[in-house]
Amino acid sequence: MTTAEIITIGTEIIAGQIVDSNAQHIAKKLTEKGIPVLFQTSVGDDKELLKSTLRIASDRVNLIITTGGLGITANDITREVISAFFNIPLIPDEESRIRLQKYFSNRHTNRKDEYRRQCLIPEGAIALHTDNGIATGFAIHHKKKEIVCLPGSPREMQPLLHKYLKIYARQHKAEKGCLVTRNLHTFGVSERLVEDAVKGCRTNSGQTKAITLVRGGVVTINIHTTAEKENKAVRLLDKAERAIRRKLGYAVFGEGDETLEYAVFVLLNKKHKTIAVAESCTGGSLSDKLTDISGISKFFLEGVVVYSNNAKVNVLGVPEKLILRHGAVSLPVAKAMAKGIKKKASADIGVGITGIAGPTGATPGKPVGLVYIAVAKNGLVRIRKCRFAGSRIDIKNYSVNTALNMVRLVLLDVM
Repeated sequence: MTTAEIITIGTEIIAGQIVDSNAQHIAKKLTEKGIPVLFQTSVGDDKELLKSTLRIASDRVNLIITTGGLGITANDITREVISAFFNIPLIPDEESRIRLQKYFSNRHTNRKDEYRRQCLIPEGAIALHTDNGIATGFAIHHKKKEIVCLPGSPREMQPLLHKYLKIYARQHKAEKGCLVTRNLHTFGVSERLVEDAVKGCRTNSGQTKAITLVRGGVVTINIHTTAEKENKAVRLLDKAERAIRRKLGYAVFGEGDETLEYAVFVLLNKKHKTIAVAESCTGGSLSDKLTDISGISKFFLEGVVVYSNNAKVNVLGVPEKLILRHGAVSLPVAKAMAKGIKKKASADIGVGITGIAGPTGATPGKPVGLVYIAVAKNGLVRIRKCRFAGSRIDIKNYSVNTALNMVRLVLLDVM
């Protein structure tokens, strides 16, 4: 079976000057294709260090994917190092030459010679081209190892990776053994509870495996199965998923790329309901997440940020005496916010969020991380008192995800 290592090249990554999003994207796409990623490595713009990294990678995997180092500067060393490492000469790629010629046809520059380096690929390699830039990637098979070199710009890298994976699928269609993977997403249950639920899905033969990952309160279950044929692997995967869903019930909200906000959108559409939200401590983050979904305008009527006490009173009609008696961060105020925005927007569902995101703002009896979330529907208001931990951003994210999940459960009539 193919196993992979991802190598991101660039001193700016090692120095922490930029975030390496390429490795995450590549790992996700490889996993979706059933190619397990065993290692991720970052290395600076140094020829000897890159050679050493390639040597180690080639000893432990049979597919190496690199990103970065395919530009025109002195720091762009990837093609030369690959050439030296495999002892394969670099030759011009004709299609790359034509693409560069067209690129410069309407541009006046005295650096054309420098850009000609980008036409060079190892002899025998498959050139990978994109319309999103001028860098040329390539894939080469050498001594039972496959190495794929992609540019560092995500805009150029992603379509080239897609092209390579199509080539890979054709080349490896006849291989014995198939790995199929699927992600299930849950919310409102602990990772320990999810872990207990997936234990029974791990077969003694090792054909089915599952791991759990946590982010923003969302616990994701990555299930993967292996079998000689794809249809058998899919049947095993379906069986595991059914067992997990039986144990976790409504805690499972989606799979693959589906998010909590998308799950809410689907239910709003299915139930023909509208929603409006009033936010204090989350500062519009809930509205932002909902409006990330195309088509939400049919159901999302209004979102307001009522950060001050005056805004809560003047915009939503929250009684001033309620705030004086209980404080802005309280169950009664969250309830009044949800009812106020529901009435103001004439929506079927109203959401109110108020809390202390920190790191300042705590008072006796009201610590940082205390958040009240209310959801109003059909004359009833469901309210949760939450105590979140982490940074200010963490608390805001947990609050938004919890609110989305509450709306989802209300729409399912299970809360």
